[in-house]
Amino acid sequence: MCWSTAAFSSDEEQPEIVIYTEDYKPFYFLNSENRIDGTITNLVRELASEAGIAIDIRLRPFKRGLLAVQNMPDHCFMALWRTATREPNFSWVGPLQIDGFAFFALEDADVSVSRMSDSFQYLTGAVGGWTSTVEVQEAGHPNLVLVDDDALNLNMLKTGNTQLWLGGLLSAPYLAEQQRVRIKNVYTIQEVDLALACHPKTDPKLTSRLQAALDKHVGQTIKPAPSN
Repeated sequence: MCWSTAAFSSDEEQPEIVIYTEDYKPFYFLNSENRIDGTITNLVRELASEAGIAIDIRLRPFKRGLLAVQNMPDHCFMALWRTATREPNFSWVGPLQIDGFAFFALEDADVSVSRMSDSFQYLTGAVGGWTSTVEVQEAGHPNLVLVDDDALNLNMLKTGNTQLWLGGLLSAPYLAEQQRVRIKNVYTIQEVDLALACHPKTDPKLTSRLQAALDKHVGQTIKPAPSN
């Protein structure tokens, strides 16, 4: 996907910050009008407008977008889970949202997970390269089925090709609801902040202005859906 949407007029000025993002509903996605949409997308546009910063938002696969941000100053990724491992590698603006990850199963499935190791017996759909996937891999999960698109995890769960879905606390229930598939959270692994992650050499005046605009929105972020 090579879609781009700008918060500026290309005839008047160039963007001060280029923002890469992925397809991760409901936070950022390409809508029916071929415009990058979503709750966090709209929040970041509003923050940039309030801060007087011209931005260009581009939709890319996760790994490709993140690589671009890691290599180019004044480029940011919308948004990353702000973990201890990632903290020193980026300049951050956040939190934009409280998210996290969990194991999900079909609502009527006979699946029980009370600790990480309980999930190892189940075929589990997960997106390759995501923080959640890396953590579960490092925990020793032997039955992960890796995909490039989170929507494929829902399809595999629905068809019985997997018994668990390693998904976002907010995004997984959203996708399932859109497809009218009933799922349940069987084990929450972690809650984490989602934040704008910028190349560490990004102009600090820009990130400071965005953070100041965000601070005015404190309390407006959506909290994670409760665990079942």
